[in-house]
Amino acid sequence: MKKFLSMLIVLAALVGLIASPIGAAGLSGSVGLLTAAACKDTATVAASGSSDWATNRIKVSVYKQDSHGNYIWLANATSDTFGSGSFVTPVIVDYSAKQVADGALLRIDVELQHQSGGGGFYMAASTSTYLTAADKLCFNKCTVTITSHDKAPTSGTITLRSHFGSWFRPEGWLHAAIPVNAGQFLKTTIVAVPCGATVRAWYYPSTGSNRTPKMLPSQYGLDDFAATASDGALPYATAFANGLLATKPLESDDPYAPK
Repeated sequence: MKKFLSMLIVLAALVGLIASPIGAAGLSGSVGLLTAAACKDTATVAASGSSDWATNRIKVSVYKQDSHGNYIWLANATSDTFGSGSFVTPVIVDYSAKQVADGALLRIDVELQHQSGGGGFYMAASTSTYLTAADKLCFNKCTVTITSHDKAPTSGTITLRSHFGSWFRPEGWLHAAIPVNAGQFLKTTIVAVPCGATVRAWYYPSTGSNRTPKMLPSQYGLDDFAATASDGALPYATAFANGLLATKPLESDDPYAPK
């Protein structure tokens, strides 16, 4: 199993990598980078955005900077096709045949492409980012996509953790922390999850009278949710209304606990 960068999470909300939409015949689309990570042999991104076209896909191309400052193409990959509306789509690009050195600077180009009436795909929007390959920090590459059936009642933070202790205590290995706004549906893909890890999502309200964290159960019940290598992005569907209050004391150094 190729290795995957475990802790590099680049949130579009923080880095502002939302591309300008390109319209045609009254239709338009936009794309941004939700998360991105790179190793010596693979790069994984999760693209988010929206499209008015009926058939779309994401194309990701990876380039390496040479000694003259030029960027040399390594490989590209495309996602499965998807329909119109909002999307979160992960893509893994394998350039193991042209492995790069640890610390190499890479450019990641992301395109939202739409299908024309003739069957071909054309660019609707694009964006780019730069990453440093950091294979010594990589783990097996797997992704988990978290969605909610309802809206967040208040603003707060969603954490994704692998647990080593009590069922109803938000502790363990922290994989990601995602801000959420009141009235917002959850739709995010976490790319920094080791394959085979069992994870739980927790909701930390930042306002309101009761700010006790809640465990957000997955669609498979109240148990752990396992991320495996069988799919590119396994779903974790949940609902804020089904959240279960933490019943054990929080860890003293929990950075997301109510102050």
